[in-house]
Amino acid sequence: MHKKIFNITQVILIIILLILGIFLAYQIIRKIFGGSWSNEDIILTLLVFNLGCVFTIILNLAKLNSDHQHLERQFFHLAKDFKEHISSKQIEE
Repeated sequence: MHKKIFNITQVILIIILLILGIFLAYQIIRKIFGGSWSNEDIILTLLVFNLGCVFTIILNLAKLNSDHQHLERQFFHLAKDFKEHISSKQIEE
């Protein structure tokens, strides 16, 4: 359940960032051609967009790190079972 909420939150954040990025690109193009937003507004929106991208990258990194720890435990148990199997084979011979 926790992973499902995490994934849904991540997808929603990415969609919001895409919409903000497209809108920001539109406003920058309008500003180039004599547009509507002031420079300060564009810079502030770029800052918020950048922070959102960094937050999304941090979420992905946390997800990859937790997946790696899960696989590390599985590999440890697999190696332990393999050592037991090898030692039991040597005892039989």
